[in-house]
Amino acid sequence: MKKNFDKNKKLIVLLIILPILLIGQYFMFSRGIISPIVKGVEIKIIGGNYIKDLDKYIIKLGDDVEISAGNYVKIPGYAKDPKLRFNILDDKGIIKIDNNKITALKEGYTSVGVMKGNRVLKKAMLKIVDPNVESLDMDISNKLKYVGDKATITSSVAISDYKKFKNTYKTKYTSSDNSVLKIDKDKVEAVGVGTATISGKCADKIVEIPLKIEAKVANLEVANEYILEEGQVGKITSKITTSPKGLKSPPIKYNYLNRKNKSDRVAYIDDFGKIKAVREGSEKIVVSCGEKSKTIKITVKRRSIKNTFIKNINYNYILKDDKLFLDINWDSIDGIKDYDIYIKNSDMKDYTLAKKISASEEKEGKLETVLEVDIPKIDKDTLKLYIVGNGEKEKTKPSEELTIEYSK
Repeated sequence: MKKNFDKNKKLIVLLIILPILLIGQYFMFSRGIISPIVKGVEIKIIGGNYIKDLDKYIIKLGDDVEISAGNYVKIPGYAKDPKLRFNILDDKGIIKIDNNKITALKEGYTSVGVMKGNRVLKKAMLKIVDPNVESLDMDISNKLKYVGDKATITSSVAISDYKKFKNTYKTKYTSSDNSVLKIDKDKVEAVGVGTATISGKCADKIVEIPLKIEAKVANLEVANEYILEEGQVGKITSKITTSPKGLKSPPIKYNYLNRKNKSDRVAYIDDFGKIKAVREGSEKIVVSCGEKSKTIKITVKRRSIKNTFIKNINYNYILKDDKLFLDINWDSIDGIKDYDIYIKNSDMKDYTLAKKISASEEKEGKLETVLEVDIPKIDKDTLKLYIVGNGEKEKTKPSEELTIEYSK
């Protein structure tokens, strides 16, 4: 009877202690007081760019990747997750680990381990590489010519090995002048007039695209016709309106509409719009600025007498007693009936008419005469003269003043 009582007593004690032990075990595992058994740990890279080789991971120099211990099993399952950490298993300084992020610092081999306390549960080999950039090509999606134009910049990189890393190389784009070309990541906009260069850099490769940005011409205003006389010069003037307004306009260009020999031209035009009228007739000139152009007419008329003057005056003289004998000749002008010669020396306050020569005395396009001039009773003096041609209703301009210095 006593034996059965002892047996029942032990059973009761066991029934009381066992739940206590189970509860205690659950409490200690769930609170992390006791660390669980860990099985199936695997070192995996789950973020960033890498190559999984048979026995190692290959990471590009400078890249960051996320590392994981994989889907490991803990025993018992209700236990608190164990404190696992990643550790570098050498001191080569090839990588650094910050929490679960690996940063590749320099080329070479290294290894990392999953640690539980001081025990390595799993380790993996890493290879850090720096593939050589062999070439860099760059292009823009649209033509950038005018202020306001926009485009997208694209680039293509070729590397020597580990081709999978090709798309991880990022090209950095910069502008040599942000007031002309403004770049935001891979977008570029022409914001001002001038020249600037888009530069793309990847590793040690640099590619450049030079661009010239102009203001878009909204309107070109220029006179339809310029009328000049033979020998006259003029200037084509234009009014340019840009879009947006107020920008510096592109250079204005002047070109003949029709091809001719220079000797056949009625008028000449230079790069600055200066006109030189040569002979009677007309020329057509194309004035262009940006994408705007206009054809104008230059009409050259026979030169009027009032706009001409005597040219090519030549002389020689002799002194005899108190007189100066001046032999003088000059080019004749059509439409002139006679010529007045005006002189002045130290005895005269103003110019005075010395002689009138009829145009009928012309010989081979020249007029010639001899002036007999009384000279002051001094050793040295200066005689000045000019010539005016007289038409039926108009006079020529005075010729250039001729100065003759003489001494006895």
